[in-house]
Amino acid sequence: MRRFLLLLILIFSEFAFAQKESQDSSKEYERVYVEAGFVQPIGKLSDKFDLSPSFGFWFRNKLTREDFVDFGFNFFIPKNPVDVNFKYRDSIVQYKSSHFAINIGTRFAKVIPLSQRKTDFNLEWNSGIGLALNFYNAPNELEFGDGEHTRELLTTFYLSQGIKLNYRNTGLQCHYQWSPYGLFNDQVEKNFGSQSLMFGIVYRQ
Repeated sequence: MRRFLLLLILIFSEFAFAQKESQDSSKEYERVYVEAGFVQPIGKLSDKFDLSPSFGFWFRNKLTREDFVDFGFNFFIPKNPVDVNFKYRDSIVQYKSSHFAINIGTRFAKVIPLSQRKTDFNLEWNSGIGLALNFYNAPNELEFGDGEHTRELLTTFYLSQGIKLNYRNTGLQCHYQWSPYGLFNDQVEKNFGSQSLMFGIVYRQ
């Protein structure tokens, strides 16, 4: 996980200055993307929570004429989350959701114009990678010793693919995301789940 974090930092650092070297840099484009929608867990993850509200904020940089890279985050508030089994000492204990999960990362976007006369009507194909975090709290009745954690943070990477339809300052989007939450945590129950769909509206400026 530490190597993955270093790789993610390197990716951020490398593309932070990409705009200075990009082609056709004089052309204006929307830099700020604000998103609102829902996360729908699928597969095993659908047993952990229901359809949940999601919000995001992304900042865009241009690489080439039709290629862009976004940096930002989106978070969601798990609705009706179930208690999850964690290993605690020699027993299995059910932890409660903190009602907060967040994805932090980068997205590479390919813009496909849909009009020869208008530059603000287009389709995007997005590929994303980043860090996924999901927060859980231990039961209040547990007595923890010094140095023991009262919370569990499921940390993993995520990969995503999605499409976005933009017209002027608004858009519609849908993304598939794979987040193997149990991959780097041997305390959480097996087959936790990893797949979800995110869909909603976008405002860009």
